[in-house]
Amino acid sequence: LSPTFLTSIPSIQSSMNAAAICVIIITTTISLNFETAAAFTPTNNIINISPRTHHHHHHHNNIMSSTKSSDDAPANNNSSSSAVAAIDFLTLTRSLKTTKRTGWVMSGVTNPESIADHMYRMSLMAMIASFSNTSIDTNRCIKLALIHDLAEAKVGDITPHCGVSEEDKYKLELGTMEQIQSMLGPLLGGDEIIELWKEYEEGTTTEAKLLKDLDKIEMILQAQEYEAEGSAEKSLEQFFSSTEGKWRTEIGRAWAQEIVARRKKGDGDSK
Repeated sequence: LSPTFLTSIPSIQSSMNAAAICVIIITTTISLNFETAAAFTPTNNIINISPRTHHHHHHHNNIMSSTKSSDDAPANNNSSSSAVAAIDFLTLTRSLKTTKRTGWVMSGVTNPESIADHMYRMSLMAMIASFSNTSIDTNRCIKLALIHDLAEAKVGDITPHCGVSEEDKYKLELGTMEQIQSMLGPLLGGDEIIELWKEYEEGTTTEAKLLKDLDKIEMILQAQEYEAEGSAEKSLEQFFSSTEGKWRTEIGRAWAQEIVARRKKGDGDSK
């Protein structure tokens, strides 16, 4: 969850409980990825991809057969290495589907959403929000949404109540993203993925500003839905108050106003 998700600690006891929950979630996430993490060793995660050699046709079958065999060997090896890296990466991301978002767990939400749940709806938000502005790159927005919490596949969903500083959180996530970059290599988009993550973290481009807003929008929409369902044991007011007045885009402000208006009416569904 965003650093603005939980902005106050009601008591020392609640802080201790929050820290304990964070330890459980983060430890579980790392444990689930223990075997996959082995793929991040420097000797295993760098893929050397060379352009596939194009074959020239020969008049004699025996020459063509010999040439094809020798030329295809590196290509087949590269294809195999690429497949290993791809499946290692996808296996790592499984924890995004199974790790529950820390803020909801701490709020006592019944059956809370996973990190992947949040990322998926945020990607849909990025798609439709960017359609309304021709100066915004829709594809880039969707990529940013898919990448923004990717590091949580290994480090877990760290909130301010987890006792981890913003600086340390950034270092942990950057380290994971650098490992993913090395694992995937340029052929599978490793370089682009880490640049997208850094762009989101910096939040200075038009697309990144929109995505920063949508991250919060998805959060308060989910909070409003949990309230309407009666799914939370504790008040979810903090999720709304922590984002109030912090919108960077007109879309963010407009969507937030609609969500808050529905919350006041007690609506759980769109009309």
